[in-house]
Amino acid sequence: MPTIASRIRRARVNTQNWFRRRRKLPPYIVIDLDGEISDFPAPAPPLPRFIAKRLPIGGGGLSISELKRTFEQIAADDRVQGVVLRIECAASGAIYQSLRGLLPILQDSGKKVIAYANHFGPYQYYLACACDQIIMPPSAEWAVLGMHQEYVFLKDALDQVGVQFEVVNVSPFKSAGDQVTRNDFSEESRAQAEWLLSAFFDELVAGIAKGRKLPEARVRELIDTGPFVAADAVKHGLIDAALYEDELEYYLLGPIKADEMAIDENAKLRRFFVWLQQKLKRNESQATSDASIRNPQSLIPTLPPDPRLILLDEARKALLVPHIEFASKFIGIVGVEGMIVEGKSQNAPVPLPIFGSKMAGSDSIAQALRKAEQDDKLAAVILYVNSQGGSALASDLIAREVRRVMKKKPVVVYMSSVAASGGYFVAALAKHIVAQPLTVTGSIGVIITKPNTGGVDEKLRLHRAALQRGARAGMMTISRPFSPDERDAVKASMSKVYDDFKRVVAEGRTLDFDALEPICGGRVWTGAMAHERKLVDTLGGFSEAMAQARALAGLQGEVDTGKRVGAMIVQPPKEWQLPPMFPINPAQWVTHSLQFWRKHLAHTATWLLLPWESR
Repeated sequence: MPTIASRIRRARVNTQNWFRRRRKLPPYIVIDLDGEISDFPAPAPPLPRFIAKRLPIGGGGLSISELKRTFEQIAADDRVQGVVLRIECAASGAIYQSLRGLLPILQDSGKKVIAYANHFGPYQYYLACACDQIIMPPSAEWAVLGMHQEYVFLKDALDQVGVQFEVVNVSPFKSAGDQVTRNDFSEESRAQAEWLLSAFFDELVAGIAKGRKLPEARVRELIDTGPFVAADAVKHGLIDAALYEDELEYYLLGPIKADEMAIDENAKLRRFFVWLQQKLKRNESQATSDASIRNPQSLIPTLPPDPRLILLDEARKALLVPHIEFASKFIGIVGVEGMIVEGKSQNAPVPLPIFGSKMAGSDSIAQALRKAEQDDKLAAVILYVNSQGGSALASDLIAREVRRVMKKKPVVVYMSSVAASGGYFVAALAKHIVAQPLTVTGSIGVIITKPNTGGVDEKLRLHRAALQRGARAGMMTISRPFSPDERDAVKASMSKVYDDFKRVVAEGRTLDFDALEPICGGRVWTGAMAHERKLVDTLGGFSEAMAQARALAGLQGEVDTGKRVGAMIVQPPKEWQLPPMFPINPAQWVTHSLQFWRKHLAHTATWLLLPWESR
C-alpha cells in the first residue's frame, strides 16, 4: 500500500505534468550528440552552484546515464513521435555499443529514431545503423572506409638523443615497451594488434549488415569501393535520404495542415481594440467603405505554424516528469578511471605523457570502497573500471579492498572502454564481470621498464660520480643499464608479481592456475574474446551490470513490484577511514584459534606471565 510520502510525491508529479501538458511539444525532438561521450557525467567543479553556472567552464559531452534518463522520459510521453539524433560525437567502440543499446528504449515505445550527420566515421555510422533511418545532406559524402591504425616506434629517435630503455616483460605479448625499444612490431605483438583490429572491423561490418539489412559480404564490398556521394549512398542502401536539415520537417511529417496554422491570441485582442477605436471615430460611410472594418476578422494576424521539430533543451520544459518509486536500498558505484597509481586520484588539466589526464589513486578508491562497505543503504557495489592499468602495488591494494567488501556485500565489475592489465587485476575477484564486446581487456602480465640516459651524459660531456652501500642500491639508476645480477633480480621480482596476478585471476574466475598461460602472458582481448575465455561473465552495458547487482543483492522482488533500484556514485570521504578487521566466518575463526593455541602451547615452554588478569 502506498505510503503518505509516496502519495505526496505522486501528487506533486501529477501537478507538474498538468502544467507541462499545457505547453506545446512538437512531435520530433532533436538531440545533438556532440563532444566526447562518457558513461557518467563529469563531476561538477567544487564551487557554489550559482558561481559555477556563471563561469565559462565546459560541461563536456553527454553521458550514457543522462541519455538513458532522457530517452526514458521521451518514451513515456505520448505527444512525441520520434527523435532526430545529430551524430557528431567521439567515443570508443564500447561506448558506441552502449549508445546502440539505448535506442530500443525509444523504438520499443513506438518512437522513430532518425540519424542525421554531415559525415560519418566508422563508429558513428555503426550507431546510425541501429536507427530507423539515416539521412545526410545531398552534398555530403559517405566515407566509411574501414579502420586504420598507425603505431609509432621511437627507438631510433631516442638513440639520436642518447636515451635507451631497458624492458623486462613476461612475454613478447606484453608489448607496452616495444614503442621505445623497437623499430617495428615483434611477431607476437603484430599478431595481437591484427586480431584486435580484425575484431573491431568484424563488429563494424556485422552492425552495418544488421541495421541496413545487407549481406556482410556486400557491406565489405561497399566499404572497399567507397566513398560515395549521398545520392549513390541512397542507391546502395547505405542511407535512406539525401536532404538538407531544413527539409527534415517536411520529410518526416509532410505538408502543414490548415488547422496547424497558429493564431496569436494576444495580437488578436490588440487588433480588436484598434478596430473598435476606429469604429467609434469614423462615420458610418467611412466604416462601410473600409474593408478591414467591415470584416474585423481580417485584422487578426495569421502567424507561421508552430515548429514541429524542437531542440532537446527546449523540449525538457514540456516533457512529462516520470513518477519513480525507489527500492529500499541502492547500488553504489565506485570508479577506477585512468592510470592506476598510489596515493590520491587526480585529474590533470592537460593529458600527461604515459599517465594521461586521469589518475586512479589507490588511496582514494580504497576509501570509497570502505565507505560503500559500511553504508547500510547500499546493497551492492559496482566497480566501474575504465583503466589501462598502472602500478602493480596500487592495483593489489585496490583488489584487497574489493576482496574485503565482498565478504559483506556483492561486488559487480562493469568494464567500460578498457579494463586491462592492472585494470583487470582490480576486477578479477568480483562476483560478476560485465563488459561490452568491444571493451579492451586482458593483458594479464607484468612489465618493468628503466630508462638509461647515459648516452645523454656522454653527448653533453656530463660526468657522474656515484657512491653506494649495498650491492644493488643503484639498481634503478637511470645513468646506466642493469648489470647481469640486477637483471636477474628484476626478473625474479617480476615473476613473483606475475604469479600473484595469475593466482588472483585463478581464484576470482575459478580457473585452473596451470592452464592460465595461454590466455595470460600479456595477451590483450576484446570483451567478446575474454567472454569466450571465461575472463568475463556477461556481455552487455551498464544496465546489465545493474541487473546483475540487483539480483545478487536480492532486490529483484522490489523490482517486480514496480520499484526502481537507484544507483549512486560513491566519493571518497573527506576524513580518512581505517578499514574494519577483515571479516571471517565462524568456522574460520574456530580453525584459526585452534591453530594459534596449538602453535604457542606446543613451542613455548618458558613464559613471563602474570598469574591473573588485572582489571
